[in-house]
Order: sequence, then C-alpha cells, then structure tokens
Amino acid sequence: MAGLRLKAFAKLNLTLRVVGLEPTGYHRLCSLAVAVDWADLLRLEPRSRGIAVRVVPDLGIPLEENLVLRAARLLEGRFPGVEITLYKSIPPGAGLGGGSSDAAATLVGLDRLFSLGLSQGELAELARGLGADVPFFLGESPAWMEGTGDLLRPAKVEVPEYFLVLVPPFPCSTAAVYREFDKLGLPFSEPAHILDYRNDLWDAACRVCPELPRYRELLEGLGAEGVGMTGSGSALFAAFPGEGDATRALREVRGRAASRGLECLLRLVRPRRWGYDISLG
Repeated sequence: MAGLRLKAFAKLNLTLRVVGLEPTGYHRLCSLAVAVDWADLLRLEPRSRGIAVRVVPDLGIPLEENLVLRAARLLEGRFPGVEITLYKSIPPGAGLGGGSSDAAATLVGLDRLFSLGLSQGELAELARGLGADVPFFLGESPAWMEGTGDLLRPAKVEVPEYFLVLVPPFPCSTAAVYREFDKLGLPFSEPAHILDYRNDLWDAACRVCPELPRYRELLEGLGAEGVGMTGSGSALFAAFPGEGDATRALREVRGRAASRGLECLLRLVRPRRWGYDISLG
C-alpha cells in the first residue's frame, strides 16, 4: 500500500470578535478565517501495527501533547498501524493554527490511506474533540468561525490576494491572552460578518507580549488594505490586492526591521480554498 503526503496549511483570522462566554467558561467568537499557503508537511506510511510519530525538527514538545498523535489515536483500532513524519514549517504559538491544521490533516490522511469511509460530519466531530480550530481545516475557506470557533459556515467575502505575514521571535500563550482579556473587563462585541481586520484580543496580547506594537509598526504605512493580528498572536499580517504591492512591502519591512534591530520571520502567502492538500507517495 502506497503512503500519502499531505500539506497542512496555516490560517489567518482576518477579523476576530469576542462576543460572549459559554457556560463552560470558553469565549464565544465571531471570526473570519482564511487558509493560506504556508504549510507543514505530513508523510503517512502504513505499518504492521502501532502508531509512530516523528517531528522534524524536534521542537521540544512532549510527544504525548502532539495533536498529530492525539488525532491518530482517535482512530486507533480502525487500521493496522501507521508511521507519521511531520515536517514543521509553521511557527508554533503564533496564532497560525499549525498544530490544529496538522491534526485535521492527520484525520483526513488516515481516512484516505486506509479507506475508512468516514463522513465529513464524523471527521468534524472527531476534530472538535481535538481543539476549537481543528474543524476549520476540514472545510472550505474562507469561513466564519463562531461558537468557540468550532461552528463554521462558508464566508461569501472577497479576501485579498496576498498577505505579508510577520512572526516576531516570541510566541503568545493563548491561555494567557484570554486571561488578560478577562482581566481587562472589556465589553463583549456584537457579532458582525464584515471584513474589518479588527481583533478584540489585541490589547490583551500586548499585555502578554509588550513588544508586539513595535512589530506592528513595521507593517503600518505600507498602503495595505488592512493590518491585523491572527488569533491570539503573536503573528501579524498586512493584506494586499496584488503581488507587486505585497513584494514591495516585503522589501520595505525587511529594511525597517534591519534598521531597528528587530528580528522577525517574514512570509508572503496567498489564500487557499481548503485547509489541506493530499498527494500520493
């Protein structure tokens, strides 16, 4: 049996409003999310028994906490065994959803590799058990993410053709950002299905990572359609209508960062229709 290769794409939250609290204490959101072509790579190979997961490079995260392993274990017993190699490219702790995307791609990959015949609904239900962002990567993009992020519907919104993504040299803890949001005591927003690059977690993220505004300044004044933060940070982005504007902005930001002595990872990305891509081999 041939193996599978999957691309697990990153996402950007182009808008993110915190609209209330669930009885469980989780925050209710209204967010416009789009998959983009920055991807981790997963290779799935059948084996006689057991689940083996290897991460390249080793990020120092305990394997038991890896969402790929957790996703595979949800389907354990439905296939003989599998070896999964995860090649990481999407930075963790940046709000880009890399771990969630890896988990979604694992579910899809195992279903395809072993012909498990799982429906979209069954995959989505498994995904919800792994994290609020995971279901997004199973469906079409862009999408409105509501509830805790797990309620999805296609977004009839024209999104920009290019994004310049800036990742500072530090992560933002999602749990810490939400704790700071609660401490700030800000009023909840009204749900609004518009593209306005607003993120209600910005002030809280700046408390957790005080250097964030310095990095956002690198993206200001470039003629972008909008500048924002994805998820709970730390990644920031600027939106552009075409490749020429985006490429010029990339050069400008590189110069600004160098002149100010600010380290960062920069990447031009484009929207994707799905959160994953599958190929044989």
